[in-house]
Amino acid sequence: MIEAQAKWSALTVDSMREPKYAKSWRQVNDQVFVEQEPGQPIVTLLVACGIPGAASEQEAELPLQMTIMDPGLGVEQRQSLLSTFARTLVDELACTGDPVVPAQLLR
Repeated sequence: MIEAQAKWSALTVDSMREPKYAKSWRQVNDQVFVEQEPGQPIVTLLVACGIPGAASEQEAELPLQMTIMDPGLGVEQRQSLLSTFARTLVDELACTGDPVVPAQLLR
């Protein structure tokens, strides 16, 4: 069973530079970070997504966090599903700052 989740993250874009997060989170671009939990069927994405009308600091201080989990899917399938899920949410929420979520999240 595929489990997908989206929420406003307690992590900030700046926290991705901290050693405890930099070990597991990989920067995809200036606005997107990805974490593949070792040995777990989980991929998580952090996207700097500003909401129109929100305070300007919201984009970096309260980013959007999305997770896909399914033990029946391979890494490539989870990555593809998460990328599509994230791009859809970014479009539907009309994120300011135009975050670019690429199809290839993990390398």
